[in-house]
Amino acid sequence: MRISFVVVALAAALVGGIAAAEETALPASVMAEGMRTADCDEPVNADSVIETDELGGGQSLVEVRCWRAAYQGGSIFFLVVAEAPDHARLLRFDVPEDNGALKSSFSLSDPDFDAKAKIMHSHYKSRGVGDCGTIGEWTWAGSDFKLTNYWSKPGCDGELFDDDEKWHVFPPKR
Repeated sequence: MRISFVVVALAAALVGGIAAAEETALPASVMAEGMRTADCDEPVNADSVIETDELGGGQSLVEVRCWRAAYQGGSIFFLVVAEAPDHARLLRFDVPEDNGALKSSFSLSDPDFDAKAKIMHSHYKSRGVGDCGTIGEWTWAGSDFKLTNYWSKPGCDGELFDDDEKWHVFPPKR
């Protein structure tokens, strides 16, 4: 009897998940075009969509797997408006260059979206031990994400890299 309950509960959760995904469906053609634009190397299939989060106002954030490496992966994000999923927009994220100028990037490494605070986090490890790389933070501004904080540690020296103030590069220190 208990097994039957577990099977029924699992089936209900699966059906509910499918229904929720259909509400903010990202058309395969839009996803494929975004993946080409972002130069992703993952195939377009049913497993490409990792997560969908509500942003309010009929807008959803859809995360799509873009690339995988030995110890991290990257995703791209689409802004989907419920009434017009065919017009979903591939989002860009500003990242600082060494000279302080900002450039746009489509993919984020190991992203994590805090749906309540509407803040996106990303952590790129230049090597597996995580002693160098970049960390970024972007805040949802209604139609795009705006860069709010960025940390960079180019030297791989065995010292732990985290969001310590000494690695903070954006906003620029005054």
